[in-house]
This record gives sequence, C-alpha cells and structure tokens, in this order.
Amino acid sequence: MSLAEPRQPLGRLLPLYVVVFMGFVGYSLMITVFTPMLLRGDRAMLPPGSSTSLRTIILGVLLCLYPLGQLIGSPILGSLSDRFGRRPILLVSLTVTTACYVLISLAITANNLALLGIASLVAGFAEANIVTAQSAISDLVPPAQRNRYFGYIYMAVSLAYIVGPLGGGKLTDPHLLAWFSDATPFWAVFVLLALTTLAVLRRFRETKAPGRDGGQPRESLASLIKDFADPRLRRFYLVNFLLYLAIFGFFRSYPMYLVDEFRLDVSAMSEYVAWVGVPIVLANFWLTGFLSSRFAIKTLTISSAALTGVFMITVILPQGQAPLWPLLFLTGAALAVCLPSCATLLSTAAHPASQGRAMGINQAIQVGAEALSGLAAGLLAALIVKLPLIALGGISILGAILVAILL
Repeated sequence: MSLAEPRQPLGRLLPLYVVVFMGFVGYSLMITVFTPMLLRGDRAMLPPGSSTSLRTIILGVLLCLYPLGQLIGSPILGSLSDRFGRRPILLVSLTVTTACYVLISLAITANNLALLGIASLVAGFAEANIVTAQSAISDLVPPAQRNRYFGYIYMAVSLAYIVGPLGGGKLTDPHLLAWFSDATPFWAVFVLLALTTLAVLRRFRETKAPGRDGGQPRESLASLIKDFADPRLRRFYLVNFLLYLAIFGFFRSYPMYLVDEFRLDVSAMSEYVAWVGVPIVLANFWLTGFLSSRFAIKTLTISSAALTGVFMITVILPQGQAPLWPLLFLTGAALAVCLPSCATLLSTAAHPASQGRAMGINQAIQVGAEALSGLAAGLLAALIVKLPLIALGGISILGAILVAILL
C-alpha cells in the first residue's frame, strides 16, 4: 500500500536526498583521509618502519569494508523497509551510522586500526540508504518519471564527492586551526548526521504502510543468488562486474599512487579527489543525456569503457603534477558516462516484468565489485604502486572488448 501524494513527490523525497548526500560525504572522507593516514610514515596509525607493501594491503582491506557492509546490508534493509515501512528503518540506520562516525573519530584519535575497521564495516551496513531512497521513490513516483528522480540520487552522490573531500581536507589541516586533525572531518560528519536524523524525524513522512509483503532478509539474499543464475543475463552481469571493478578500483588506486609518487598530504589529496568529482557531476547533469541522444547505448558503453581504461593507464605517465589535472578530469568524465551505460545496457536486455529484479542484482554486483576493488588495489599496489592503475585500466579495456563481442 502506498501513501503517495504524486503531485508533489520532490518535497517529500528531499530529506532522502540529504541523507544520501551526507552518507557519501562520510564515505568520500574515508578515501581522502585514510590513504595518506596509512601510506605516509609520519602518521602513527601504523608503526613507522612498516613497509609500503604492508601499508597498501592494510589500506585496501580497510577501504573494502564500507562497501562490503553495503553489500550485506542493502538487501536486508530493503526487505525490512518493505516489511516495517521506510521511515523506521531509515531512522534506525541513521542512528547507527551516526554512532559509527563517533567510533571512527575515536579510532583515528587513538590510532586503533581494529576499531576503525569494525566501525567502517558497520557504517557501510547501516548506511545502505540508496535502497531506502529508491524504494521511497518507487512508492511516490509513476514509473515514467522515476529515471529523473533516481538521477537526483546520483547527483547527490556526485556532489558529495566534491564537498566531502574539499571540506574534509581543510578540516585536517592544523595550519588553519591547531586542533584540526585526521579525526576532525569525521566529527563534523557526526554532527551533520545527527542534525539530518532530527530533520528526517520531523519532516519525512512514511511513503509505504508497514506490511508483511517484504519477506525475510534471508529470503532476499537467497533470491538474489538464484536470480543471478539467469543464463540470458549472466553475460551482462559478468561484463558489468568487470567494468565496475575497474571503475571503483580507480577511485582507490589513484590516491595511493599520488600519495606515494608526490608525497601529498590530506589537504592536497582532497583537492584531487574533489576535482575528479567535477566531471562526474557534469556528466550526470548533461553529458550522458547529450551523448545518449546521439549514439546507440552499446556504442556508448564500448567507447566510454575503452577511454576509461586508456585514461586510467595514462595517469601514471606525467612526471609532474600539472598534467594530472586534465588526465584525471578526462578519466572522471569517461567513467561517469560508462557507469549509467552499463546499467542501461542491462535494463534494455532484461524482460519488462523482471526489470526490478535485474537492476537489484546489478546494484549488488556494483557494490560487490566496489568492495573487491579496494582489496585488489591494495594487493596490486603492494607489488608496485603503479600496478593497480595499469591492471584495472586493462580490465576496463577488456570489458569494452567483451561488450563488443558478447552483448
């Protein structure tokens, strides 16, 4: 049963977009802050004599925990929100997430790596808020208009990857204020999430009446595994997994490379992370739609995947920092076009009656690839810090070839 008021859905959904934005602000800080914090020898999180290979492996494991939590939490929270309603599940998840950022801040202050890992995993589990947002949109918005409102979600994510690193980079800089540290941005996210929770409590009204049609969480996980075996769509899932692995691996690999090659601190690193978010916002706002109206989706997927791979590999070529700005911009633009193209290619191949199921599996594949990419990047960087960008760029080019041959 829907509690929809279809004439004014955006006003009712606005708190959810704020929730998604805040969640990814926190996640963007993990990539921005954790990378220099673990790779640089002047930080106390690891012993000063720790090798670069050990540091990259630990960083890779740490960065995979948040998306791993999302992978586990997404189907469970989605099922629970069907069963008990969107609002109570959202409030519980926000409360848990807010507490996790306190633990992350304390772990950084105390240089407690184990607590940092546990808090990141639980935060990812509780912060699977895109599922709740998509479900609420489905409750309120007619099918013909959902793509527009889903697009607002990814716009919020993209903006978070600009605002989070820029703000977080400054909040770690003791030259601005003596008491700023690596933990300060996470304390800021804690405060903002607490305010967001209060806003949701006051302003977000339920979009779906509680019922018993959501099933059990274990049934959702079992159904996910079963549906993945669909032989007609399996090749699409495989290709998307490879492309998602390359794309999300890039977000973990290039900060490692930049910190190791150019000895960047958190403040400098945050500027590069935010810069990569700029073409992603532009692509979500205009470029993807412009190109989609002029090229077939298969052509667009092949081209953007191949360009993503080529640009990823060329990031390691410059001897100075100046050429990095255009190269990172071009990489961000290419992968921003590739991501929705992967989903659209799958959507056009799936039967109309199984769209929701296919896209749900695709989301799980995306989050799973994101989790694995952190571990893969860390292990490859333990051999040579440049290697992840080369290997993952090659995987993206391979994905483009497979799209051309198999799909």
